Amino acid sequence: MTAHMTVLSTWLDAVVDQLELQNLDPTRLTAGLWGPGVERMTPTRQLSLVLARRLWQRAAGLSADPLLGLKVGMSLPLQAMNVAGLLMMHSPSLRDAMWHMERYQRLVSNSGRIGVHKVAGGLELRYAVTPCHVAMHSMQIDSLFGGLLAFLGRCSTRNVAPRLIELTGADARLAPRYADLLGCAVNLGAAQVRVCYDDHTLDTPFQGADPALLSVLRAQADGMLRAQSSSESLEAAVRAAVGSLGFDRVSCADVAQSLGIAPRTLQRRLSQTGMPFRRVLEAARMDEALFLLTQGSMPLPEIAERLGYAEPSSFWHAVKSCWGATPRELRNNTKDLHEVGADKWRRRAVQRDRDA
Repeated sequence: MTAHMTVLSTWLDAVVDQLELQNLDPTRLTAGLWGPGVERMTPTRQLSLVLARRLWQRAAGLSADPLLGLKVGMSLPLQAMNVAGLLMMHSPSLRDAMWHMERYQRLVSNSGRIGVHKVAGGLELRYAVTPCHVAMHSMQIDSLFGGLLAFLGRCSTRNVAPRLIELTGADARLAPRYADLLGCAVNLGAAQVRVCYDDHTLDTPFQGADPALLSVLRAQADGMLRAQSSSESLEAAVRAAVGSLGFDRVSCADVAQSLGIAPRTLQRRLSQTGMPFRRVLEAARMDEALFLLTQGSMPLPEIAERLGYAEPSSFWHAVKSCWGATPRELRNNTKDLHEVGADKWRRRAVQRDRDA
């Protein structure tokens, strides 16, 4: 896993709860999504961003509401943003909140990065989606910015709405409905998300902001950033060692020896990050499975054996749970995956399931 490919479990849990409140069947929404031994309700854990993207791909297939993402985002509780939200809440002004958001956003989500840019007469937020083999659905982007704007609106007694927001949703006919919900002009079908604020709005003071508390929160958030980087570096090192040693019979003791640390120390440090060794190993196996299934012609039984699965059926279930498709479907649809993109390919898979 490359650095910073995570989403805060507190945020993801809140999204799941709101999706269920939007009358999506919770069983169909999350079945098999979290994998064995993965606990949803564990606050402040960093989960793979692939989980969030697969959740929104599934939600889009279950709902006919084009405003679902926006509605979910605007209904998220304040706790969803954890310490990043508290930092914005106690910033002296909206301008300061913007800079805090840019710095600490990755404590909440790394599905994309928000950049704050100075422009004539104000600031502009731009959003760059993190590259990943699972596409980021436009509904997920809507939920992120719906949640952000709703949160900022609660931080001040005055109107702090942006003067313009541009989103990637393709149906321009929905723009008036977006504007009604967000309280500002909205353009849809943009190549990149942009949110524009003028200087007057940016310099509006946040009444009740506590500078002493802000200082404490900054120290806490900086420590969390360091811990996140450290945990991701450790996971990346473990995954690299697993790939080097082989996926079939590798053990925690083998990896620990290759890294020059005691097995118990490695287990403890991985557990502290929320990614115990068995989960890191399974994630590494699934990444290798995707590569072998889509980039080569090795027979499926040989792939299962190479990855350490005693039975082909165990391999089949692991791939289906992780990637939402069987090993044969992944191999047969490689052309679709590359030509039309993961988003359209998943929609086709959902439709095939419905027609079956």
